[in-house]
Amino acid sequence: MFNVGYQLRRFRRRSGLTLDQLAAASGVDRGTISRIELGHVSPRIETIGLLCQAMATDLARFFAPVETGPSPQPVPAAAPPAVGVPSAPAGYWPVPASFWQGMLEVVDRFEGLLRHSQELILVQDPAGFVLYASPAFEGLLGQRGSDLVGQPFAALMHPDDQDRVQEFLGILRAAPDSTGRLDFRLRHRDGAWRWVSAILGSHTGHTGITALVLNALLIPAPEPA
Repeated sequence: MFNVGYQLRRFRRRSGLTLDQLAAASGVDRGTISRIELGHVSPRIETIGLLCQAMATDLARFFAPVETGPSPQPVPAAAPPAVGVPSAPAGYWPVPASFWQGMLEVVDRFEGLLRHSQELILVQDPAGFVLYASPAFEGLLGQRGSDLVGQPFAALMHPDDQDRVQEFLGILRAAPDSTGRLDFRLRHRDGAWRWVSAILGSHTGHTGITALVLNALLIPAPEPA
């Protein structure tokens, strides 16, 4: 089975790059790279593509079978960051290299369908880190979806809305495969706040891990009470 984290660390060290240097060259956050290498998150193909480009390699070489190396065992999760954001759950996504090759075309088509959508779609893991953010985030909030992957969802929310949203998400986590609607504010890249009306859902996948999915549209700011 293919261990993405081990392969990334192997290629990075072969390239003579530190985590900071790879982050600067690829545009991928240092914390995200570290979590990928430790096996705490499953990266998107787009993210791996940026890292490969920065390491002067390509996806075909990256996903070629590894002849030697340790067995793909998950690395224990690190302690929570100093800012108080919980660490992502330990684990990795062991899949055959052929799976990633076949996913390239699927991901491209999926992104193409969503590129001109006016709906914000976001998936976060049980620890609150963004796993996926649709292309609409760039057009409506000025933030590329790929830049949001690996970041805490709470960082996008208005401070006055965070407690209310987190309480709502807690209710959803306790009732897998449930949904609910909530209005709150998300940060635009220019620093302004945009109101969204979101359908939030708690979905349990085949792994048994619950992911929270947000489908939202921008709405006018509500009238003062």
